[in-house]
Amino acid sequence: MFTVVHILNQFFAGLGGEEKADTPVGVLEGAAGAARGLQAQLGNQAKVVATIFFGDNYFHEHVEEVKDAVAREVRSRRPQVVVAGPAFSSGRYGVACVEICQLLAGTFDTTCVTAMHPENAAVPIYKAYHNPKVFLLPTAETAAGMTEALKAVAPFVSRLGRGEEIGRASQEGYIARGIRRPEKVDRRGSARAIEMILKKLRGEPFITELPMEVWDQVTPAPPISDLSSATIAIVTTSGVVPWGNPDGFKIFRNAQWRKYNITELKAMEPGRWEVVHGGYNTSFINGNPHYGVPLDAVRALEAKKVIRRLYHSFYVVPGSQGIPSVMQRIGQEIATDLSSERVDGVLLVST
Repeated sequence: MFTVVHILNQFFAGLGGEEKADTPVGVLEGAAGAARGLQAQLGNQAKVVATIFFGDNYFHEHVEEVKDAVAREVRSRRPQVVVAGPAFSSGRYGVACVEICQLLAGTFDTTCVTAMHPENAAVPIYKAYHNPKVFLLPTAETAAGMTEALKAVAPFVSRLGRGEEIGRASQEGYIARGIRRPEKVDRRGSARAIEMILKKLRGEPFITELPMEVWDQVTPAPPISDLSSATIAIVTTSGVVPWGNPDGFKIFRNAQWRKYNITELKAMEPGRWEVVHGGYNTSFINGNPHYGVPLDAVRALEAKKVIRRLYHSFYVVPGSQGIPSVMQRIGQEIATDLSSERVDGVLLVST
């Protein structure tokens, strides 16, 4: 018999709904909440030795604190497998599951299994990590699929606990991570490629060996006919935030956006702002934040009546190594906010 630790949010741990989303990290010995369902599916093959829980909001507001606490509890119990979720379509919970699995797999070399709906916002983050010790199984969209989800997770966990080798995603049913391993096959690549081309020409189904990501085609908005009557907002991917990074932006793979009020400001003063962004030398913008938020130039346009007014806040998201689906979601949220604020046009500032 091997041991398992199950990590849940406050809802699936049985503590309550959104009113308990600020619950800090806690531990229940043995199986509790949804972990009882997992234990029932595992039978006598494995034992859930502890259920670790935390609130959805608490994780995202205290990320490092939660990670440290979970790592301490897992270290003390040394499970063969860690299970996080299922998260279904909950983005907050899904991100927490993926980030904690990534931490435990990297820190302790522990095999981790999570589960969620394929369109959960956390799935691209899981794929981007390319971690061979973390597996994500697809589930239904809602918690109505809990029983089926646990029926899929339990045998997968049992195989991992027994030390069985897990094959490719297309064979085993987990969501692919983009990991490619050398494999000996009977036919050379040129022959396989020609076969795929012929099948494509004949309209027959085929499976590519190198899936490519499909990008959206976006039609540009029509130009603003009269700037002098337009409200313009600044949106930047440069990562300029108030000094001290109060909202906890990440320098890589950031998953949030914010807007900061500049109503009373004529210029971006060095020392009041800093850059949270990887991939470029931030010292230039730290010395002159206008490189990332050109407030001085836009104020000049406002004073000359070139534009009617500058919107009272600028929007920011660090863009380094952004997950496409996460960036798409952020873009949609910012666009919705801009529309609700009756902003006519946007000055996009990139790095």
